[in-house]
Amino acid sequence: MYRFFLWVSLLMVVMLIVPTYLEACPACKTLDDPIGKGFNFSVLFMMAMPFMVFGVIGGTIFLHWNGYRLSVIGSRLKKRLLRIRNS
Repeated sequence: MYRFFLWVSLLMVVMLIVPTYLEACPACKTLDDPIGKGFNFSVLFMMAMPFMVFGVIGGTIFLHWNGYRLSVIGSRLKKRLLRIRNS
């Protein structure tokens, strides 16, 4: 049990110290540079695009599917209400 806490504490210390010395890329050092901003926006755009595409396709399928189901249920309810009023 002592070894486990030793390894966990050592891992936590390494995880706190190492990111201060490592950098992702040279462009991240100068964020005020227009080229660096362009790179950052392009990365965000590339990360968001698959979610947008699948979200639009999935949302369209979901709305069409539920719209069809709601129209079928609505037409059945309408027929029942008309039968109740007519009888």
